[in-house]
Amino acid sequence: MMHLVKAPLLLAALCLGAAHGAVAAEGVPRPKLRPTAPASATPVAAAPVPRPRPTPKDESQPPAEETNGGWSAAEVAATRAACATLLSGLDISYRPVDPIGGQGGCGAPAPIEVSAVAGVTLVPPATQTCAMAAALAAWVTDDVQPAARKRLGTDVTEIRTATSYACRRRNNGSAGKMSEHSKANALDMSGFTFAKNPDVAVGGSGNWGEGLLGAIGLSKGGSFLEDIRSAACAHFTTVLGPGSDPYHGDHFHVDVLQRKGGYRICQ
Repeated sequence: MMHLVKAPLLLAALCLGAAHGAVAAEGVPRPKLRPTAPASATPVAAAPVPRPRPTPKDESQPPAEETNGGWSAAEVAATRAACATLLSGLDISYRPVDPIGGQGGCGAPAPIEVSAVAGVTLVPPATQTCAMAAALAAWVTDDVQPAARKRLGTDVTEIRTATSYACRRRNNGSAGKMSEHSKANALDMSGFTFAKNPDVAVGGSGNWGEGLLGAIGLSKGGSFLEDIRSAACAHFTTVLGPGSDPYHGDHFHVDVLQRKGGYRICQ
């Protein structure tokens, strides 16, 4: 009898425990999963990356393709065109050379290398502006050759050039104004060679009143040099030579510096 009573009680107890466990399990909250975005949802845009700031453009200098040795391409072209017009019809052998230097300093936008004027060879060739070359050609044609034929009975064949273009100050000084040589606007000549006569040096003995022949006025070479020196003042704005100062005792210096009022120096 005792076994029959306990079995139902045991079964009831088991059922009650199972129900209690189920209730307990349902009471614990479960984490919810994040819902998957639908395929049609718009994606979130990525944060924009800032662009690097552009380097400021240097407006103080022209573009590289617009310059020629420190001169603008337009200025070089205009100067070359003016040069061609100026030298047209003159008896000058020359070739254009690259621009030299730039504005405010040494150089010239359209220099030329002159190898001969009016049949007279320059040894060595001289780098000059076209204005300087034109003045030189006129002087040789109008005055140098006629003086050689008159005084020496022959033609000049060579002019010995001492200096043409040189970036320096006047008289090679360490201070002061820039020389016209620095602008290819001047020429120094140390002597002359002739077809049928000994060479004549600008600073040679017997010229300029030096020595017996010069003192009594019988130096043909000296007379020739005096003639062409005096005539040079009509073609150049500066003419310097022996006796003018300590710096020009052995050569002629001529240039075409433009001064106010057309002022010239002829010494």
